[in-house]
Amino acid sequence: MDPVKLTIDGREVVTTKGKKVIQAAADAGIVIPYYCYHPKLSIAGNCRMCLVEIEKMPRLQIACNTDVSEGMVVLTQSPKVVEARKSVMEFLLVNHPLDCPICDQSGECWLQDYYMQHDLQGSRFEERKEHDRKREIFGPYVVFDGERCIKCTRCVRFLQEVTRTGELEVLNRGDHSTITRFPGRTLDNPLSVNVVDICPVGALTDRDFRFKVRVWYLKKTPSVCPGCSTGCNISVETYQNRIARFKPRVNEEVNSHWLCDEGRYCFHALTEVERLTSPLIRQEGGLVPTDWETALWAALTGLGKADPLAGVLSGRNTNEEAFLFGKVIAKLSAQPALEVFYQERELTETEKVLKSPDRSPNFQGARDMGVSTNGGFDLLLRELIEGKFRGAYIVGEDLVSLPGNGEKIRQALEKLSFLVVQDTELTSTAKLAHVVLPATNFAEKEGTYTNRKGRVQKLNAALVPPVGALHDWQIFARLLPDVGEKISSHTPAEIFQEISRQIPRYGGLSYATIGELGIQLSDETKQL
Repeated sequence: MDPVKLTIDGREVVTTKGKKVIQAAADAGIVIPYYCYHPKLSIAGNCRMCLVEIEKMPRLQIACNTDVSEGMVVLTQSPKVVEARKSVMEFLLVNHPLDCPICDQSGECWLQDYYMQHDLQGSRFEERKEHDRKREIFGPYVVFDGERCIKCTRCVRFLQEVTRTGELEVLNRGDHSTITRFPGRTLDNPLSVNVVDICPVGALTDRDFRFKVRVWYLKKTPSVCPGCSTGCNISVETYQNRIARFKPRVNEEVNSHWLCDEGRYCFHALTEVERLTSPLIRQEGGLVPTDWETALWAALTGLGKADPLAGVLSGRNTNEEAFLFGKVIAKLSAQPALEVFYQERELTETEKVLKSPDRSPNFQGARDMGVSTNGGFDLLLRELIEGKFRGAYIVGEDLVSLPGNGEKIRQALEKLSFLVVQDTELTSTAKLAHVVLPATNFAEKEGTYTNRKGRVQKLNAALVPPVGALHDWQIFARLLPDVGEKISSHTPAEIFQEISRQIPRYGGLSYATIGELGIQLSDETKQL
């Protein structure tokens, strides 16, 4: 890379040849406002908000499409620039409705922010505003308000360049121009809601989040999407201990700026369920509530007498939980069949932009932790159906509800001499169990996932679990001393430190070294 020196607002900045002024300024921590520019999309240069003054150039230039050059002198706050931005803002607001009180973008709207920074004056426009379509449904997840649109064309470029599905276009010219769907097309590709994320105003809004809560009430927790093994970085945004939405976090090593629709909305199925808050134990009348001490004793006693034993761990369980689960099963059975849930699926070309073929976000991590003894999940499932086990310990998966073999699995589980199910709700599988242990979901956990490419990433607890439920690692930690395994770790961080000592591939890692963007493991020891 050829280095280039330039001066921005009196500061010497060193960047590389080929970069745009707006990128060089951003790298130096100098903010240049913009609407249409996006680092992962082609340059449109149509909003004119990023105008800057460049020495020896007679006119103001757009920073998004001006290459840096040696010795260039740039002013981002000169009187000419400030006046130009004020004029741009006045122009963009000519036909914009006063929807702020009812607009879902309020609180994170760039028009609001830039008005306060660069305009802050009453409108001089006295003519009738041009009206456009209101609340037009573009697709199952996206609604469009044409009057709020500033024609930045980010949505159009995203659908042309990232998904390559091209559902939207710009129609007409001047103040009659508008964003619309191509005839007969619906905005329902697998990454469609990213157009909401990149819309800088309230023109495109999320139908699922719409009118739920004002954004300034949201608590934002950095975490990892539990939808598949890509491990997209997300912000879990909550209100009153409920998830309101997922938003993508930028991580160029994993998901860039994007998040698929399936992952974005997967929290509904995982968290909006009737929660188990007390252990259950089977008696003559069926499953009845009991205390934790009784339930754990019954689970250990029953499983200890039910060899050969099968252990199934959810792919949504963390590395820390997988590490302890493997130890529990190893102590309960001399030759257990132990596997992490795994099922592949076919993906379309658009899905391949972000999705993984398996839905288990921590399949790789669980395998690294030793949760694999019998040649794969499919083999374990076949052996379960064939009746090769007398007992089973199933964590976080409803095997009875699997398509295809659900009824065969039900019959196999009914024949087991002892079944323990650990889950957040009373699933069809849990209803067959002799002991049911209430656990927590991914949004209530702290721990780590290892994605399909071997990147270790951190989950952070965004919700408070219901009273009576325990984290999976806490349940395993309570079981281990009773099966003769000493445990000195009392937090997920301490368990991870134990992992770093015992598993070479994770040697030297800690929560601090993982950070918010994760850390890549060596491919040399990757377990497939």
